[in-house]
Amino acid sequence: MMKYDWKITALRKAPAFDGLSNVITGISFLYTGTDENGITGSFNGACPVSPPNSDSFTPIADLTEEVIIEWAKANHGVHNMQEVISDEIKSKITPMYDDVTELDWLNKEKPEAEAVEPETEPETDTPVE
Repeated sequence: MMKYDWKITALRKAPAFDGLSNVITGISFLYTGTDENGITGSFNGACPVSPPNSDSFTPIADLTEEVIIEWAKANHGVHNMQEVISDEIKSKITPMYDDVTELDWLNKEKPEAEAVEPETEPETDTPVE
């Protein structure tokens, strides 16, 4: 069973919009999943926020993280994010791209390449046109 958590990492606002002040226009978030063994994966995301109407507008000082999370959920579906998190956890359990370190010949230090001075053009007193 996977447990998911939201963390709001940043908000964007319009100082003035349609007669309203400090209107939230974008949300950045971290969506984290933890499996039954405590292995985690995460998804960093961002989404726009639909413009509010004056009847349902909440002043910025009255916004809570829970409200912003609900806005993020409404504007950024979780299915794809959960797939990304699941894939990340699977790759932690069964890595596909670990470095090979068992071969002595692969781990030998490589000789440094000799430094080569770049060729320079000879200086002339003739102006270039």
